[in-house]
Parts: sequence; C-alpha cells; structure tokens
Amino acid sequence: MCGFAVAVGWPEAETTVARLIQGILHRGDVTDPLFAPLPNVAMCTRRLRIVDAEHGTQPQISFYGRLAVSFNGEIYNHAALRREMLDLGVSFKTESDTEVLANALQIWGHRALERLNGMYAFVAVDLTSGEFLAARDPYGVKPLYVMQSGKGFLFCSEMRPLLDTVPEGDVMLLPPGYALSRNNCARFRSAVFPRADVPVAGSAKALDAILREAVRLRLPPDLPVATLFSGGIDSTLVAHYAREFRPEAPGYFVGGTDAPDYQYAAAYADKTGYDLRMVPFDVHSDDAFAMIDEVVAVTESFEPNLIRGAVCSLAANQQMHKDGFRVNLCGEGADELFCGYAPLEVAFNESAAEGQPVRDEVLGLMNRVSLQRVDRCAMRYQIETREPFLDPNVVNYAMSLDAPDLVRDLNGLPTGKMPLRDLYDLYPDQLPVSIRDRTKIPFGEGAGLDVSARGSAWKQRFDAAISDAELAEGKREFDGFLVQSKEELFYLRKLAATFDVRRVPHLRDRAWISVPVMQHLEKMKAHAYFSL
Repeated sequence: MCGFAVAVGWPEAETTVARLIQGILHRGDVTDPLFAPLPNVAMCTRRLRIVDAEHGTQPQISFYGRLAVSFNGEIYNHAALRREMLDLGVSFKTESDTEVLANALQIWGHRALERLNGMYAFVAVDLTSGEFLAARDPYGVKPLYVMQSGKGFLFCSEMRPLLDTVPEGDVMLLPPGYALSRNNCARFRSAVFPRADVPVAGSAKALDAILREAVRLRLPPDLPVATLFSGGIDSTLVAHYAREFRPEAPGYFVGGTDAPDYQYAAAYADKTGYDLRMVPFDVHSDDAFAMIDEVVAVTESFEPNLIRGAVCSLAANQQMHKDGFRVNLCGEGADELFCGYAPLEVAFNESAAEGQPVRDEVLGLMNRVSLQRVDRCAMRYQIETREPFLDPNVVNYAMSLDAPDLVRDLNGLPTGKMPLRDLYDLYPDQLPVSIRDRTKIPFGEGAGLDVSARGSAWKQRFDAAISDAELAEGKREFDGFLVQSKEELFYLRKLAATFDVRRVPHLRDRAWISVPVMQHLEKMKAHAYFSL
C-alpha cells in the first residue's frame, strides 16, 4: 500500500516526479529512491511498509531486468503466484508482492491480470523499449490519475499533486478494470468474471466458506489488525470471520451511545466479548462541522454521499493510527453486491433483468464514492483498508445468484442481502438476530449524522451558511457541475479553494445512478433510510 508517481516520455521527468511525491507523503512512511532508468522516464514511491517491509523497495524489477513496476495495493494471492512461477524456474530476490506482479507481467503479459486477487493500481515500464502498461483493479479500490501531453504520460495516486505540479492540462481518471498503454486504453479480463448465464442456487454454507477465506487472505500475518465496525450486517460478518483467526482484533465504532447503530454494535460486543472501541462523534458540535474543510481536501471530492461518510471514516482512521494499526478490514462492497440499497432491492424484486443493470451501475460508481472515501481517509493516516467482499470469489458468487436469492418480500417490503442474513442462522450463539434483521442505514447516519429530514441538524448548517440567492449564484458559477443543493455547493466551494476543479473533467460527471426513481418512488419511500 502506498502512493506513487511515474513519468514516461515527460520532459524533466525526475524533477516532476520528485515534486509529485511531496504531495502524497501522507500515503506511506518511507520514500523509496527515485528511479530514472531512461531519458524522460522516472518512477518514485511513497511506501507504507507492510509486505516484506525491509526489502519491498519500489520500483521492483522483474527477472532478467526487463520490467520496472511501481505499485499501490496488495496482491492477496501473491504466495500462490510465487509458487507457480518458482515451478517455472523464476527466481525471486524479495518476498514482496510487487516483485510477484513484475515477474507475472513478464511471463504472462496482460494475461497476468486474470490471475490477480487483490486491490491495485500500477505502472510497469519496459526498460528495453520505454513502453508502459498501467492498470487498475476491477472495482477501483486503488486510485490512479493520469495527465497526457503529446507522447508524454504522467501518473499519480492522487489528483492534487498533478494539478499543483503541472500548470496546464486536464487530470484524467483511469477507469476501474482498464489497462492503458501508449496506444490503447481498454477493459481487461480479470478474475471477476461475467455473471453466470444460468443462476447458481444459493447456499449459506458455500458463502460461509467463501467469505471466511476472503477475510483470512486479508489478515496480515505479522501485523495487528482492526475492523471498521458499525454493527451492521456486513461489518459484523467481517469482524466475526476475522476473529476466528485473530480473536484479539478490535472494532472501531464511530459515534456515541445515542447513535442509531450503537445498540447493534453493543449487542455483538455483549454476546461475544468483542473489543469494541468508541470513537466519539457529535453531529451537533462545531468540531464535526469544522472537519469539512479537511475532509473535502483529503477526499478530493464534493459528492455528499462521500463527504458525509468521510467525516466519520477520517475520525476512525485517525484513532486507529494513534493506536498503532497499519491494516484494517471493512465491509465495503456488500451492499452493492448483495442488494443492500433501496434502488437495488426494488429493482431485483421486480426481476433479475431489471436489477442487474442497476447493480452494474452501482458497482461501477463505487470508485467515485465509497472506495474513494475508504482510500483517502485510510491513507491520510497511513493505514491500509482491505475489503473482503470485493474478493473475486465473493463477487462471482453474488453475481451468479438469481433475484429471489438476493431479495425477498418481508413484511410487505422488498428486503435485500438475504444471502448475508442467512449466514447469521449458521452462528446463532455469536451473531445477534437483531443485526440479522435490521434495515440498512448509511454509515454516517448510523453514527448520528442524520440527513433523512430537511430539518436535520446537518442540513440546517448549510441552510444557515448559504442563502437561496447564493445557491442560485453558485449554480451559475459552477455551471456544468450539476449542483443540486446548498450542501453540495458548500463542499464544491471548499474543493475549488484547494485546486482547479475545472481541470478535472470527471468531477462534472456526477456519481449518480440513473435508476428511474420516480417509477418506484412509493416503494423506495417505504424504506426508512431512503431520502431524495
């Protein structure tokens, strides 16, 4: 886990990359030596030392010195891939997963990406030809931004350093699941396969084994680990499986004893003796509202669904960092895959044909909202967050299920995440029924940040800060950004004060789903956590 900067065919490459690295020092604890193997080519990494901390210096070079790789993320099956390549006669100098990736790319080329179980963004440079390959994991857990000028390319793990370093030109987002070379940008085949033509019958025991292994793979063997814990269905399952292997692993809960999520979190802790650690959060305090400046700058976004959760995520990661953790686990991806959101519940309740496009869209937007929040908030405090629900085996299982296995009608409402709820019945002595049967509420709201009503304390802050006339003026000022509310304008102004938002085209392409909300409005309104 880290941040990196790479220049290929870029004038003053070494100077430029050195400046970029200064903008992402928070993403690691050591700066590896700048590597400039060819004219106008430079690579440098700010590394968070986790896998082979002493010898994992980047870039890693493949056998026979062909490829140099700068890498951000973790390859969870790196040990298995290493064994496979050792059988082929490949030698290794380190235990680093980055070296595994470098050698895999030299042996199998872009087909190596089909074999990876991990979260990743990387740039591999061919030291014989000067060509490169950049790629990003299927759902975009790890970020990668790029600028192009003629035949030159500049890469960085965050946007602001690129904007601060290069005075002109747009910063573009490499889409999740895409690979970029000098002459091509296309989706690659990954370990996440298309859904099955014929649905697979759901099995709680099968999912139990798949999810347990996904969690096990993400537990660091020689470092302490914690979980981000809300008392929701997803985070409770992650904590449950993690504690099978690491019973000492604590959970961090954001909010006070009056937070909506607390009763559920406490129920699991009381039942199991879980080490539940409270991170105070009071939405009514001036401190919470004052955090917005930092949150917007850290997340590089003005999307309300991202900012609200990030206020809480940032506080949790700050406390984990103080307590000495470098790795945590979270439940991101479960709602998107197993239908935990109202639009997915309603759509899949109609049919799989109606639900699948909505789920594809929601999954495609994770990199712009929940995963961007997770990456920036964790890396701000030098923590690696791992997402077991995005393991390829979990993803492929969820995508193969038919609609009735995902969503069932309970008490007159379409209710999702049924495969995950069924897991609770396998462990009645450990997993509380109250958590199994609860309805979804967003992370921030569960910590006390209620935005469901127009009169909520959070929304009242923005009504007081921005008049109706200022909102109209702001919409004109930021024409093209589709500003809908005073809250959005407040965040966007904060972001625009930190960098030139007009040089980032994807910010105009809002992270909204196109589900026909009005068609199913009454059903969606029946879900207490859904608000327009």
